[in-house]
Amino acid sequence: MPVSNTCVKTGEGQVGMLQIPYPDAPGPGQALVRTRLSTICGSDIHVVDHLPVPAGVPMGHEAVGTVEAVGAGVTAFRPGDRVVVSCLLCCGTCRRCMEGDHQVCETFNAPANLLFGAQGEFFLVNGAQTSMAKVPDSLEDEQVLFVTDIMSTGFGAIERAELKPGDTVAIFAQGPVGLCATAGARTYGAGLIIAVEGIPERAAMAKRLGADVVVDPANAVAEIMRLTGNRGVDVAVEALGHEVTFQNACAVVRNGGTVSSVGVYGGYTELRLPTGGSFMHRKVVTTLCPVGTARMERLMALIQGGKVDLRPLLTHSMKLSETPAGYELFRKREGGVLKIALRP
Repeated sequence: MPVSNTCVKTGEGQVGMLQIPYPDAPGPGQALVRTRLSTICGSDIHVVDHLPVPAGVPMGHEAVGTVEAVGAGVTAFRPGDRVVVSCLLCCGTCRRCMEGDHQVCETFNAPANLLFGAQGEFFLVNGAQTSMAKVPDSLEDEQVLFVTDIMSTGFGAIERAELKPGDTVAIFAQGPVGLCATAGARTYGAGLIIAVEGIPERAAMAKRLGADVVVDPANAVAEIMRLTGNRGVDVAVEALGHEVTFQNACAVVRNGGTVSSVGVYGGYTELRLPTGGSFMHRKVVTTLCPVGTARMERLMALIQGGKVDLRPLLTHSMKLSETPAGYELFRKREGGVLKIALRP
């Protein structure tokens, strides 16, 4: 029986390492995966700090791994395959999955279908047949890690906004998801890309990934309106999860434009919409990370074709056994940290 040294939630705002046993033989539809590379996500902080998730729950939902064993019904994968695993699990056969919305799978009761345990040496994948994808031999683990979550979320924000080539885009906050949205806007042909960020290291990374201009959050609305001749942007992405940022995104969108929100508002009991002229004839869309085998294969094809490279987001490296210290580093945003590569 494999035993995994895994990061778990030990209490509100706290994590620690715990030995978790896993079965030698996964159940029907399951796969047991040995972790090769994982990381810490902003959603992990929400799970630990804000969400009613009980102590003892194994943490981590972004990973590249090697299949150790598969259960009945899993025919697309076999032991030894190098795979990426969707951060949200899906069955592939319910109504929502059949419509292409795997992230709101009804079988696994979305949005509570988050993958757990990827910050450990082993983890178990439900719905493995449609929640994993084989990694091409030509791609490194570091190249594909983010197709499991933040790349798909950031690119999804641009896709759901129905960006057209040449559109002007403002992306509020250049954390990992915002940076992926910036990269997505560049990949999908945006014209002027305006990033909003006050942390120098993140501002520099935004430029590296495709932003034309970076403006300070303190005067973002006025500066964006100046840059667009007081017209406003075609698309504004809210990637922080703060009400004021959402309000500012609404304020800079032109008539007929789109506010695309991928922020996780875990610290808010309600989110107020603006009133008056800044919210007349605008569209608001929200995006839960698009997932599933086909989605990850498409994103890896973009990477394989040289259209995008998100490896620079991995600013730090630690051992899986040091994950609790990684949470503190990530939470405090020390040392220019964006994403931490966690390896066995």
